[in-house]
Amino acid sequence: MILNYDVEKLNSVLQDFYNATGINITLIQADFSVAELPERTHNDYCRAVIDTKNGAHCCLKSDRALLEKCKKSKKPETHLCHAGLIDVAVPLLVGDQIAAYIILGQMKKESDFSKIAQKLSHLKLNQKDMALYYEKLPSFDDEKISSVVNLASILASHILLKDLLNPQLVANVEKATAFIDANIEKNLSINQICKSINISKSVLYKTFHDYFGCTVSDYIKQKRIEKSTKLLKKTDLSIEEISIQVGFSSASYFSIIFKKQKGISPIKYRKNG
Repeated sequence: MILNYDVEKLNSVLQDFYNATGINITLIQADFSVAELPERTHNDYCRAVIDTKNGAHCCLKSDRALLEKCKKSKKPETHLCHAGLIDVAVPLLVGDQIAAYIILGQMKKESDFSKIAQKLSHLKLNQKDMALYYEKLPSFDDEKISSVVNLASILASHILLKDLLNPQLVANVEKATAFIDANIEKNLSINQICKSINISKSVLYKTFHDYFGCTVSDYIKQKRIEKSTKLLKKTDLSIEEISIQVGFSSASYFSIIFKKQKGISPIKYRKNG
């Protein structure tokens, strides 16, 4: 898990929202994985879509696009999903860091099913059944959708204020990544990072594994390669000079890691502009 959370209390709050509004709601962690909470029932329309192989894939892809949009803006975002329903993502912010997201929706805005039926054609669903399922969905106009977004934002604040989520892990991430960014050109060690932010090695390892899905060393390599791409594009520094500026021990090792991450050598990357 990315964050420690009170499963019983958090699920109770989300269930209350669902009971009051009829709108499905889920907690998504900062790495876009679904929190380990009891799943709420999907409506017949969405269940039929998800029960198809391509439909489930499209739902995940649609949710990912919405979350990416929310991650970038750090504010509530809405979009029309692949099946023609309105979804909403609300970030739970701790300082400037996103601790998690609330994603909710499956809201019908268009009353005429025939106008969105084409979106489902590739799933080979029974159109008559889908029309009936769609007809049962409650309708939401722009004003109602705006109210839902506002309520979800209030809910996000409530979750953080009541400590239903533990933001300590996010704080550790923020401190560790800030230290790494400020010292990326140096020979960073795990001991240095732990000492700088006053946490143990085991906590640091778990923090990066849970939050980024990688080791601390892999994260450092990734940040060094990110910095090197900017230097390759914007400067005339040699490959050796760039490797030193981003903290690699040698130009050859830098080139190996660069090609592993980018698929091409630093020289070809520079030539390609």
